[in-house]
Amino acid sequence: MAGMTGSNLVVNVTDKRKALSNKADSFNHYKTNVTPFTCNGAGTTTTLVGANAAPGTNDSNVIRRGEKFKIYATAGDALPKEETIFTVTGVAVAGSTTVTFTPAAAQATANNNVAKFVDSDPLSDEASLDAALTAISGTAYSATKLASMTQNDKVWAYRQAVEADSF
Repeated sequence: MAGMTGSNLVVNVTDKRKALSNKADSFNHYKTNVTPFTCNGAGTTTTLVGANAAPGTNDSNVIRRGEKFKIYATAGDALPKEETIFTVTGVAVAGSTTVTFTPAAAQATANNNVAKFVDSDPLSDEASLDAALTAISGTAYSATKLASMTQNDKVWAYRQAVEADSF
């Protein structure tokens, strides 16, 4: 399209190819995905305590720093204990795995509580797209570079980074 100066994209949509759940929240564009961590003991308002992970055997309790989640009373619950989105700040493995997170929850975590991943849709708005590109490469996608890119350029760069083989 010669002479196109703006974007024809509608950005407030859920990318069905990336949605791992049909529980997309239309207000904040966060989707609840899998349950990565299940508590088997009492924690605090800033910790989850569970069994040690067994990567390669199963995917239970495999959680890493920087990942975001909501806390649910049990795995089958449709609604979280609170709407806060927490971020993993540390993982300590010994006789059990202790996950440290921020901000503090309204109440301490308990046995059978679960953490379910949430992930924002990078295509939901310009700020999310900029954040996703910066996370991919802060050097290649500096603030100056992002300011010079059109929305189409950003979407193309993002899709090239996360699904290059689909083009």
